Amino acid sequence: MPIHFDVVRDGSQFSSRADGGPKFAIGTQVHFQSNIGLANDNFALGKQFSYKADDFRQELGFWADFIEPTAICEGLSFLTLNTYDRARFTFGFAQFAAHVPDGDFVTWLRAMLNEPDVNDYFPDLGLENGRIVKHGATGTIPLETKDTTQPLMDYLNPSLTAVEDDEVIAAAKFIHWTMNHPNTQRLQVKQMVATGHAILRRADTRLGLDNVAGDLCCIVMDILHQGRGTFGEMLQALRANDPFKALLSVGSVAEPTRVNTLRKELNARRQAFAAKRWSSTQKEFV
Repeated sequence: MPIHFDVVRDGSQFSSRADGGPKFAIGTQVHFQSNIGLANDNFALGKQFSYKADDFRQELGFWADFIEPTAICEGLSFLTLNTYDRARFTFGFAQFAAHVPDGDFVTWLRAMLNEPDVNDYFPDLGLENGRIVKHGATGTIPLETKDTTQPLMDYLNPSLTAVEDDEVIAAAKFIHWTMNHPNTQRLQVKQMVATGHAILRRADTRLGLDNVAGDLCCIVMDILHQGRGTFGEMLQALRANDPFKALLSVGSVAEPTRVNTLRKELNARRQAFAAKRWSSTQKEFV
């Protein structure tokens, strides 16, 4: 049975109640350039639902560790939310972004819509021919195609000029679902592993990553996941005398905090990561 979510506003703070239950935090209204939206990356609630490689290593092996530095850079919490930039809606411990056709948010949401609890949260959404649709009175309305996710972004966050109730309720649904049904957290992790794997396969065709150590591959994956550097810059860095240092310098002027965090986390894991090598033949770490 669909859960009813109330919007609770206290100044710039937004919360919600599910079926009249206890209030839980959603986000703070923030401004980004001329945009207005929500963010919750500093919420205490989110810290209670954080990704830890230890929890997934038995199932995912080295990949559980490999994605952890990027997860830390992205906020680490399965509840991380922002709705203030061009993606319109970003969610999860790796900040899956809704603006990319067939991207990580879209493919993750497709998996979520197959969960047994979906009708409690999004009874109006479904899948048709593998794509997300909205069920309307006159039929189904496509929300995403191979070319655009604009209808999906509009559904989740109607505009960047204000914080609307639809935006708060969509966020509340994802947060409540993630807190109360642990398999949704597992789906985030599986999606991030799939995203990282796809990034490295694509990077391999441009950079020639065969036999490249895992610590360097982790930097490549993080650069492409965030979008802070080009293949040309990374290829030059990989050919440098110290490719670890050179790769970390890619995009560091624009993103010094993120790069410093990545450096710190990789230094703590470097011996274990460097023991793994990417195999172009197997398209996997060996």
